[in-house]
Amino acid sequence: MIIENLKTLNSKLIKYYENDEFNLKKQLLIQKLLKEPNCFFKMKIETAYVILKDLKIPNDSIKETYMELIDVKNYCE
Repeated sequence: MIIENLKTLNSKLIKYYENDEFNLKKQLLIQKLLKEPNCFFKMKIETAYVILKDLKIPNDSIKETYMELIDVKNYCE
């Protein structure tokens, strides 16, 4: 599932930013958000795009990634 891929990216970025307090805090916050499987259904599109950028999703893939994240088939009850 795509959310699992984002969690993996986030874990790698947490390690990468271990000496960069500002970016580390952002990644730790993103980690908390990603624990909720339906988090992208509950946030504004602008917030989601910022999170995807912070997870280093390429700009030309952000819209496609977001659309996949909010696809109803990915909703968990």
